[in-house]
Amino acid sequence: MPAGDESLTPTDASVSNETLSPAHTADLQRIITHAEEQSGLAFSVFIGSWSDGRVGVLRKLAALQQPERTVLIAVNPAERVLEIVTGRLARIALDDRACELAAMSMTSSFAAGDLVGGIRDGVAVLAEHGRRSTVLWVDQP
Repeated sequence: MPAGDESLTPTDASVSNETLSPAHTADLQRIITHAEEQSGLAFSVFIGSWSDGRVGVLRKLAALQQPERTVLIAVNPAERVLEIVTGRLARIALDDRACELAAMSMTSSFAAGDLVGGIRDGVAVLAEHGRRSTVLWVDQP
């Protein structure tokens, strides 16, 4: 199961009193797959409520298949909470500044009522910043 599959279902089966449509779920999965191919990192999105704040999100990250190379985006629309946590290897590619930029991108879309669009934009920012750089001329000065 890819890293994003288990977490795409909201905890309470609803987001802002409505469930994610199959089209939105498929769109999020497509976005995650593209981000993973682009960056070489694993991405997971959790929509719903969780307990213990950031510690709870870190526990969710630890429970994923590849936590060290995973970027977990947790969104609780009801409480207007967003957390982005990275595993040890993902943190090498994504610094706090990249995560802050993604968070700003997401929150502006969330404020406009576009949950899926905000997640899409945030994942795209993180994938771009986490992209593996091309090494040219390794054996030449």
